[in-house]
Amino acid sequence: MQLRPTTAKVREALINIWRNELAGAVFLDLCTGTGAVAVAAHHAGARLVVAVDSSAKAMRNLAVCANREDFYTLRGTLPGCLGGLKTRFDLIYFDPPYASGLYLPTLAGIINHELLTSDGELAVEHHVHLALPAQYLGLTRTRQKNYGDTVLSFYQMTA
Repeated sequence: MQLRPTTAKVREALINIWRNELAGAVFLDLCTGTGAVAVAAHHAGARLVVAVDSSAKAMRNLAVCANREDFYTLRGTLPGCLGGLKTRFDLIYFDPPYASGLYLPTLAGIINHELLTSDGELAVEHHVHLALPAQYLGLTRTRQKNYGDTVLSFYQMTA
């Protein structure tokens, strides 16, 4: 699939939205691509950053920042690789290729493998014409932010 990096506008908006939550957080970036969001989360104070992508090239490009105690990469295909993550995350960012069909299977994997903490938040980037459900398995959408053709849908665990 062709790489579609998160625009600087959306990346900056996400980091600003999560500014207070990032300090000390355990952060997961799914479909990290260039790794710009993972790097920004690390710079914003995340205690641990895990960046996941299926591309060997993406993982090589992130090697400069990653493979440290507080920032590492995992090469794997979603949703199958989620079972290999043994950490629970405070914040999860998921930005797959828009036409990949990965949205619902990966959300199910996040729930099934209990990757999101009970008070954590998941942000899903998607095209404005892709409607994601307001509730899915154990997730409830709490808000949406629109940036042109791009939407960030935020989910938390259903109480």
